[in-house]
Amino acid sequence: MKGKTVLGIIGLLLVLWCGILITDYICCGSLKAPIFVIAIEGAASDGGSGTYQGLGYQVKIKKHIDVEYGVCIDSVEMWMFGRVISASVT
Repeated sequence: MKGKTVLGIIGLLLVLWCGILITDYICCGSLKAPIFVIAIEGAASDGGSGTYQGLGYQVKIKKHIDVEYGVCIDSVEMWMFGRVISASVT
């Protein structure tokens, strides 16, 4: 009985992690900032360029400030296991 409970909890955590990963993957592919990440290097004064850490992956974002449009994202790269798994560039 305990084995099934433990497997159920592990399965639920795996499904949640996959949901988080897929959500951020789609955001990165659409040139949007990912949702489930935290800054690991100080966010630059240009609106948040820098490196962000997710659960098992990193995201590198380059932004600039435009007079007309405000903060604009130039590029987003999502890295996992030392490889780019998603990238978008304007």
